[in-house]
Amino acid sequence: MADIENFDVQDIMDRVQGKYEENKNYVFITLAAVILIIGGTWWYQNNKESQNLEANNLIWKQDQNFDIDNFETAINGTTNNVGYAYIADEYNGTPAGDIATYNMGVGYLNLGKYNEAIDALEDVDFEDIILGAIAKGATGDAYFELGKVDKAISNYKAAVSHSDNELTVPVYLKKLAIAQEAAGDMKDAIESYQRIKDDYSTAPEARDIEKFIARLQAKQ
Repeated sequence: MADIENFDVQDIMDRVQGKYEENKNYVFITLAAVILIIGGTWWYQNNKESQNLEANNLIWKQDQNFDIDNFETAINGTTNNVGYAYIADEYNGTPAGDIATYNMGVGYLNLGKYNEAIDALEDVDFEDIILGAIAKGATGDAYFELGKVDKAISNYKAAVSHSDNELTVPVYLKKLAIAQEAAGDMKDAIESYQRIKDDYSTAPEARDIEKFIARLQAKQ
């Protein structure tokens, strides 16, 4: 979608005027289209901002339930306050709606409802270096719990490659190594552990990392 602030309307209008004598009907249609594009874009942006604000005002009401691990209530809501499921559906496409979808997915993951967690988490794609990685990693956790190790591995790899940071990468490298070992890929698992040792030696996941590497080397 075009950015309305950089949308050179005058240039388009000048071109339309130049075509006026060539095809009057075409000009009228083009003018109407330009008006619809401008008006539609303005309405869309303002409507989304309004919806996002509404969704944010609803989300915080369930944050306390989420923070104390009362996930069922946070997801489904109460008589007085709607839950993440409603917010995710009603405000789909807004940043707040995406957060509600993410929270719902993490809630389902903690409740052991792994298929529901996957459905929710695969519906979000955050650019944020931390949240984006966690969403992909949590999807990997759900697949791993379901015994779908290959799917878990691909999601852990996505979490690792999402951004290079010391907070999430070592966490998901270790989960990746565990999943690779479960799949019988000892060489790949060793490489994942080795990367923790080489690149993230100060991370908690690097503690006793040589023991993990030695154990897998013994299995080769």
